[in-house]
Amino acid sequence: MRMPAAQERHSRGPVSALAGAALLATLIVGRLGLPDVPLCWFRFLTGLPCPGCGLTRSVFAIGGGNFAAAWQSNPFGYVVYGVLVVLFLSPLLARVAPRLTALLESNRFIYVFAMVNFTGLLVFGLVRLVLLWN
Repeated sequence: MRMPAAQERHSRGPVSALAGAALLATLIVGRLGLPDVPLCWFRFLTGLPCPGCGLTRSVFAIGGGNFAAAWQSNPFGYVVYGVLVVLFLSPLLARVAPRLTALLESNRFIYVFAMVNFTGLLVFGLVRLVLLWN
């Protein structure tokens, strides 16, 4: 069941503001660099990287303009950054491209997008572990 248009508009605002704040944080902190502290509890406990290891550093590196470091940290940082940009622009996108917005907000698209990226992230994590052991 879809929400009424007025409710959808109101729900986009806070999400857009949060995404905008996250993007602004990546622009500010990304230029300064994150502190060299372990951010992943799994890696901290096991010494092995999880599939998501490096995502935070990757997103902040993109915000700081260091695209090579972002790719080396975790290529899926580009997906996360792209999602943040789309969420930030969603109120504008809803006005200029309502059909595209409807597609992006459809349950089917969200499910397929999430499953494809989740599977890709798991495969990436497994390949990274295999390469570490060789």
